[in-house]
Amino acid sequence: MRIPLRALGTSPSLLVLLDYDGTLVGLRGRPELARLSTWRRGLLEALDKTAVVAVVTGRGLDEVRRLVGIPSLGYIGNHGLEIARGNKTWVHPAAAKCRGELHSALRRIRARAAGLKGVIVEDKGATAGIHYRLLEPSRVRRLKGIVLEEIERRGGALRATFGKKVIEIRPNVDWDKGRGVLEFMRWLGPAADRRLIYIGDDRTDEDAFRALRGIGSTVLVGAAPGSAAEFRLRGVRQVWALLRDLKAMRSPGPGSVRSPF
Repeated sequence: MRIPLRALGTSPSLLVLLDYDGTLVGLRGRPELARLSTWRRGLLEALDKTAVVAVVTGRGLDEVRRLVGIPSLGYIGNHGLEIARGNKTWVHPAAAKCRGELHSALRRIRARAAGLKGVIVEDKGATAGIHYRLLEPSRVRRLKGIVLEEIERRGGALRATFGKKVIEIRPNVDWDKGRGVLEFMRWLGPAADRRLIYIGDDRTDEDAFRALRGIGSTVLVGAAPGSAAEFRLRGVRQVWALLRDLKAMRSPGPGSVRSPF
């Protein structure tokens, strides 16, 4: 079964939802190194002129807006806990309420993990990411133990989820990328002829795949047995090839020449 590219490309109303790390950019040892090229940023900006494009990420809202650098896009940050488009922003009330507990936990995790070389503690405001891609594999179990112990000390205020070489710490609220996407769609208002596609690569994108089942096309980047996604792409280059084709179908002409991704 193939992604219904023509139906998406010719739809009068199209919503394109894209994860960032591992989908729009390759995974990096340090999160700040994952940046868009000028060509890729230009393609997203062009596609956004004929569709609604939104980036859905575990990164903090301010950080992803800075990294992508296109003000007109929608941004769903911190696994759906923060949303912005244009001048409108929203933060889940639980995220604001738990910030004190989160920052306290991060201080203790930094202190206790100081001897584990390669650990990166990323404070994203509403959530946090404990990255261990650079950590010696034999020390990962120790790190996970530290993080889970500190979460347990918070009396149920926080919870952990696990991604690709990262432990995410979030407010203990029933919210995720899927719920964030549905909230963003509510902002857009009803559209009987709207088509949508969601592309992501991580475990956290599975929440969105499930939430959008029967609503739009869901695409997993890479391989994951048992994924809820309907379609597959091999990697980041295939994502950009699909976006290039979508852009060309929605704005054919001289500007649709193949770009060196």
